[in-house]
Amino acid sequence: MQPLSHYPFIIIGAGPVGMLAALMLQQQGKPVLLLEARAVDSHLTDQRTLALSYHSIQAFRQAGVNLPDDIFTFIQEVHVSRQQHFGRVLLTAKEINLPYLGATIDYVRLLRACEKALQKYRVPVQWQTTVKQIHSTAHWASIQCVYQQRQHVLTAQWLILAEGGNLAASLPDIRVRSHDYRQQALVNTLRFESSNQAVAYERFTRNGPLALLPYGDDFRLVWTCTPEEAQQRLRQDIYAFNQQLQAVLGSRFGQLRQMGEPTTFPLRLRQLNQVYSQRVICIGNAAQTMHPVAAQGLNLGVRDAETLNKIFGMADIKALNNATLAREYAQARAYDAHAVVGFTHILVQLFDHAHSGLEYVQSLGMGILGALPALRYRFTKQLVFGLNQHSNHLAK
Repeated sequence: MQPLSHYPFIIIGAGPVGMLAALMLQQQGKPVLLLEARAVDSHLTDQRTLALSYHSIQAFRQAGVNLPDDIFTFIQEVHVSRQQHFGRVLLTAKEINLPYLGATIDYVRLLRACEKALQKYRVPVQWQTTVKQIHSTAHWASIQCVYQQRQHVLTAQWLILAEGGNLAASLPDIRVRSHDYRQQALVNTLRFESSNQAVAYERFTRNGPLALLPYGDDFRLVWTCTPEEAQQRLRQDIYAFNQQLQAVLGSRFGQLRQMGEPTTFPLRLRQLNQVYSQRVICIGNAAQTMHPVAAQGLNLGVRDAETLNKIFGMADIKALNNATLAREYAQARAYDAHAVVGFTHILVQLFDHAHSGLEYVQSLGMGILGALPALRYRFTKQLVFGLNQHSNHLAK
């Protein structure tokens, strides 16, 4: 198709957050165009497994994404502990009156479900479009892109960046803050003698956290390692790998019976100093990426899309000309986004130090959180729903 030249909303990036934002705006009757570099029928090899909170699952479903229960592995409890130290925290769905805290799903399955929703609700998507440059003024935003081997210029009242690239860094007043943890996440699927019983485990070790997420009858491992440890563990056979796992986890799951093909990825924190520049707004991975320790990355992006829809989707066409909407969005997201990113970063830094006095304080803090129901209730609710009060309607 020959693209039009102007839209009220253009969203760049057809990942889960970009597609969710497009579906939500379409539901509100707002004309939107979604741009994506890959082809609609491209073969996807992404092996990531996502941990969606209860709140995020409901958000996708309410936006029209068909997510039946049988494509999830639900998480009823989260068990948090420290290697060779006292203090543990048990977070349960029952305690906050939910059927589950969250669930795991393969990234590709969520992506395909969102794509089907785009087709069902006729959200315009321009696939195989490479965005080369963006520009923003006080009244509109423009895009230079390549589509069907031809250069095109598109304009929009509002441009929403939901991609994980570097487009935002080219905008005035936006700076990228980054931190390299100098660690890698080793990811694999593991089968033990014991099944997961719908419990997720997070264990903090001296070299970083290790998470085991329910995944069918198995577990999905996310193990924070030094680069040297990651390379060593990639080459280990099942016997040697099981020995290292039991040194960290003990023998609660029995012997490791089977493991898949491991993969690794580097761990970095990336956050913008501000999430808008005139008529451009950044959401999801365009605004922040973080350590997977608390499984909050995509869930934070879902809440970005919800807030965007709350502010822009409910505005009439004339109100969309109001340039202050971008600042209103940024103010609405600031507390939740900065708190979650900050909490995740501090958590990694805090448990990455082996000083004996600090270790005692760490264990004491976990013990207090685990022992006080009111504090634990509030902490669990915030992990599931975030810190924005307007999001809590989905819990009802």
